[in-house]
Amino acid sequence: MSVTELKERHIAATETVNNLRERLKQRRLSLLDTDIAGYAKSQGRTPVTFGPTDILCCRTLQGHTGKIYSLDWTSEKNRIVSASQDGRLIVWNALTSQKTHAIKLPCAWVMTCAFSPTGQSVACGGLDSVCSIFNLNSPTDRDGNLNVSRMLSGHKGYVSSCQYVPGEDTHLITGFW
Repeated sequence: MSVTELKERHIAATETVNNLRERLKQRRLSLLDTDIAGYAKSQGRTPVTFGPTDILCCRTLQGHTGKIYSLDWTSEKNRIVSASQDGRLIVWNALTSQKTHAIKLPCAWVMTCAFSPTGQSVACGGLDSVCSIFNLNSPTDRDGNLNVSRMLSGHKGYVSSCQYVPGEDTHLITGFW
């Protein structure tokens, strides 16, 4: 294939991609029937808006070396669990910014994490199609890692979401693709 033919194919492919982008944009606009402010008004509520000066960074939690894909707060709002593509779940004290647990995961490709309602355990899932549960009160192994307490398998695709049922440490809802 000559350089000229490659350039022509590249131009044609670029045009096709741009046309598809425009069609997608138009389709999204056709499906967008309202926004949050419009919905709030339709329900007789006053929409809340935040300006650029209304939100402040209180703390920066440093410790992950990969992209953070998910986080969850305990119901008391004093601890956070974060899931990262570095293959770790980190449990943070939100008041002091200190790590309380750094859990090495069996599969680094984690997509979601959740605290149990009591804050005694955390669950996570990802591209291994398994939801893993860790009891934060369990003893650590000699390397300081927590062992998996339970592994929920049976998903037909990767686990994209997990959430505990409010008030139920033993009930967990998962979603997969």
